Amino acid sequence: MVLSGLVWFCRDFAYWEADAPTRIGELSLNVFLALIAHQVVVFPYGVTRSKRERALVGCAYTLALGGYLISEVFPSTNDPLAALAIPLIVAIIFVVVQRWLTATPPERRALQPLVWAGPPVLVVAAVSVANDYLDVGTSSAVDWLKLTYVGIPIAFLAGVLRTALQRAAVGGLIVELSEVASAAEVRDALARTLGDPSLELAFRLPGKTRYVDSNGKPVTLPKENGRAVTELEGVAALVYDSSLLEDPVLIRSAGAAARLALENARLQAELRAQLERRRESEGAQLRVDFVTAPKEHDSLAGLTTRELEVLALLAEGRTDRGIAQALYVTPKTVEAHVRSIFRKLDLPAGSTTENRRVHAVLTFLRARGDR
Repeated sequence: MVLSGLVWFCRDFAYWEADAPTRIGELSLNVFLALIAHQVVVFPYGVTRSKRERALVGCAYTLALGGYLISEVFPSTNDPLAALAIPLIVAIIFVVVQRWLTATPPERRALQPLVWAGPPVLVVAAVSVANDYLDVGTSSAVDWLKLTYVGIPIAFLAGVLRTALQRAAVGGLIVELSEVASAAEVRDALARTLGDPSLELAFRLPGKTRYVDSNGKPVTLPKENGRAVTELEGVAALVYDSSLLEDPVLIRSAGAAARLALENARLQAELRAQLERRRESEGAQLRVDFVTAPKEHDSLAGLTTRELEVLALLAEGRTDRGIAQALYVTPKTVEAHVRSIFRKLDLPAGSTTENRRVHAVLTFLRARGDR
């Protein structure tokens, strides 16, 4: 941006009635347009990220510098070389529009300043080329249009302010996280602060390299597909949109602010993972016991592992809601399992003097040999 400003003022050399200053002024206009194109292509990351972007930036500088030298040696090539700038500008506008159409929500927020500033600036640049080199248009009108160039520094300023506001939000995140307890609340707070609704949390189990989600289910950290991962000192990992990598300080600050809350959430996830493994092991063993001894447990042999788990929790005196919380399912799912158990145990619904739940529990206890 500083270089663009310096080059812009170098155009005033053209007003001196001397050969060298005039050439410097003419060359500075070419370089300025190349710098504008460069800034639009790399916004908001500051660097080119693909071969196509590198090719566009390279073509802009080659045309600005090499084209000027060639036109000075061979004046007849001036108009054809200047005309090449217009399709190059159109190609850059196409890249900006395509980047917007394929962007994720966080990327679109970052690209907003470029979308409203970049294309108008490039269009004015094309008009300027047509007026200054191809003698197309009215000079005074084009000079007024060149005020649009201020849109580029304003776009960069908007991006800087957005980043500053996000970093300021980290202070509010610390206060908010002091009042939350669950992993879901931690995730929601981080997602709001970072502006990424797709943000996910993965908790690392102690002494192991595998991760689980907030429900204790194993998860695999992504390595591509537009997702990025930041690990927080072995406690957890943030999985977020890769566009947020433009401000790694914000990611680290938010992660540091959330670390204590994440540690508590990780302990909860670890506990759920242990309970899940124990439940699966006990359920599988319970199922094996009933299947391998059909004569002893004929009445329960037709139940599935999940139905046996539901029946065992019924025997502990839990309600449908309590069973749902223990198994991480909905109460309606529990009701469906209970109806299936009644049907398989041949407990019809017609009687008003007998409780089918009690009969189901008694059948379970007899099968286990309890009294």
